[in-house]
Amino acid sequence: MYLSDLFEEAPMIKITGITSDTRFLQPGDLFIPQKGSNFDEGDFIIEAIQKGAAAILTAKPHYNATIPIIVRKNSFDELKRCLNFFYGAPWNQIKMIGVTGTDGKTTTSSMFNHIINSFSSCAYIGTNGIKYKNNHFKNYFTTPPLSENYRLIDLFSKENIQYLALEVSSQGIVNHRIEDILFDYTIFTNLSHEHLDTHKTMENYFLSKLELFKQLKPKGKILVNNDDEYAPRFSEFNDVITFGIYNYADYRAENIRYGNKYTTFDLQTPSYMLKNIKINRNEEYNIYNVLPAIIIGLFEKMPINTLYKAVATIPVVDGRLELISTNTPFKIYIDFAHTPNALANVLSNLKRKTKGNLIVVCGAAGKKDPTKRPLIGKIACEIADMVIFTSEDPRTESPEDIIKDLQKEVRTSNYKSIIDRYSAIKEGISLAKPNDTVIVTGKGRETTAEIGDTIYNYSDVESIFNILNEQ
Repeated sequence: MYLSDLFEEAPMIKITGITSDTRFLQPGDLFIPQKGSNFDEGDFIIEAIQKGAAAILTAKPHYNATIPIIVRKNSFDELKRCLNFFYGAPWNQIKMIGVTGTDGKTTTSSMFNHIINSFSSCAYIGTNGIKYKNNHFKNYFTTPPLSENYRLIDLFSKENIQYLALEVSSQGIVNHRIEDILFDYTIFTNLSHEHLDTHKTMENYFLSKLELFKQLKPKGKILVNNDDEYAPRFSEFNDVITFGIYNYADYRAENIRYGNKYTTFDLQTPSYMLKNIKINRNEEYNIYNVLPAIIIGLFEKMPINTLYKAVATIPVVDGRLELISTNTPFKIYIDFAHTPNALANVLSNLKRKTKGNLIVVCGAAGKKDPTKRPLIGKIACEIADMVIFTSEDPRTESPEDIIKDLQKEVRTSNYKSIIDRYSAIKEGISLAKPNDTVIVTGKGRETTAEIGDTIYNYSDVESIFNILNEQ
């Protein structure tokens, strides 16, 4: 395609792609920057030129540019028009599954990706990266920018991939990263306290999530966790399918039997019962996570025997209640849990399984919703035997102040504070005795830490192994 195909006044320069983010820019791309909360459209023009952009569209003239500059007042409308002209509607060539909710997006999407790949082909975009076939790339966002979503969906369709599981965050919705994209299935996992720094109220937070469910293909379906308090709000939609454990639902897990390595349950569907489904997890919340994948598998005519085998062999989801392989007489886990609800679920499950003491190393990120911090601290101290509060991506906030927020609602004395995260993990491990459990929460498999305005290389997993090697 040529630039003149998009703009009459433009020269006939070949355009090989379109992006709004210099991190994804390839030589030959048309660069259409977007204004953000902390930056302006023009902030990345020089970088884009240095990286080989063929042309730039912006709302403001740039007189020092060495490549064509197209000036338009509404660059986002132009971004959408250009993407649609260049790619068309690639989501029409693939079955699109959008997963949203406060907790469980990554696990639900990853389980779906595994289950569907056992009989067809599926790609994944979310917190744990971009995965398709044997490829795995880092993802800078839970939900990538709109231009990147267009590019990826187009790539997947050209690779003959049949399904895509896309995590859809509330920030992704309000920042228009899925604008106009249509889905075959949308999944609502739950809604709990999170992101109030952005949305201000839970009502606003829910309404932002609700936008996803308005972007269905003509025969699209909505899957809703009917045990969540917000489930009744979906009554305004058609084609809603409910799932759950406790409340009445179209698809309900019953007769649940928890084991050490597996959980077995029966699934009541609208017309029949599936008996003795076995999942290689023993947490109740993972039944909620797997149910949407099972339901969609049934709608997509997945062979029942294949479905059963896939559910019983789900791989570990990176950073989600991940047991670190060590020779210690106690267990060490990492988990991404960074909301009150997720932390309560994870710690309650571990407490039930732990014969000795449960030791938790946790914190809260800076420049994020501060109202959840007292809840996190309270939950950790109520469930665990010992809590070590520490720093977790403080960014430009004071780690000491964040830890004080975590302690505001704590009414017990089973905690201590160690600001340095490595030292806090070391302390947690040093306290552990045989049959105890240590869990480090908040970062999962992340490989960086943000302190001040600097991003450092850091990994909880590497810290754990380094500490054990010191002993």
